[in-house]
Amino acid sequence: MDKIRLLVPPSDTAQNSERWYEFAIYLSRATGLALSPVISGTAEDYQQEFSQAEIIYCTPELIPTLIREFRFIPLMQPAGIYEEVAIVSGPAATLHRLSGIQDSPLGGIKGTFANRLGLTTLTQKQIRPAAMAYRDNWLQLLKAVQQGDLPYALLSKQFMEQLSPLSLSSVNLLARSNLHKAYPLLLAAPQLKPHISIMRQQLQAMSDDPKGAQVLEILKIQGWKKPTEQSIIDMVKILRGK
Repeated sequence: MDKIRLLVPPSDTAQNSERWYEFAIYLSRATGLALSPVISGTAEDYQQEFSQAEIIYCTPELIPTLIREFRFIPLMQPAGIYEEVAIVSGPAATLHRLSGIQDSPLGGIKGTFANRLGLTTLTQKQIRPAAMAYRDNWLQLLKAVQQGDLPYALLSKQFMEQLSPLSLSSVNLLARSNLHKAYPLLLAAPQLKPHISIMRQQLQAMSDDPKGAQVLEILKIQGWKKPTEQSIIDMVKILRGK
């Protein structure tokens, strides 16, 4: 068959997109399928590619859309990786505590799980920002905090874990969640249904193969496992605020 387009979100390629080419090469050799990564620069570009992609590594908030509207099939989840919120302050903050967010501008990325969870966390603590200031991607948001354009922000913990300590030197971590309920997913388009079994088999075996383990290491993934239907249902409920 023709090349299979593997779509990866910008939040996972901020610092090193080459690692996904290594993953595509490995899985192509292991399954006999020809995977070709598609690296998107913005969230808008990423979503516009949905109808053209056959395999998508998807952030939690977009999983319901891919399953419901595009009929994608959950393939595997990365073991040990969960989306959480990191609430941070920068040089422009008057107080490097959560209470400093009260009546101050707060940065975020609209529609993301981290943004929703962060606002819920602050509301539970009766902390209300003066206004939300949204950016297009995590890197823009981080830079806005570092450069003093925003005093506080709700960042993706997974995004932050990709960065070096030097990249985060001017950012203060005020709080972070540890729910272990929402996670990214690797999903396959309906036309790939005949190949799902072999893909799952090879993905699950990656950690036992020396070459596969090397690829997992550069991806910062422990391994792959099949998600349960109930865990996906529970995640969707959280995303819908239930």
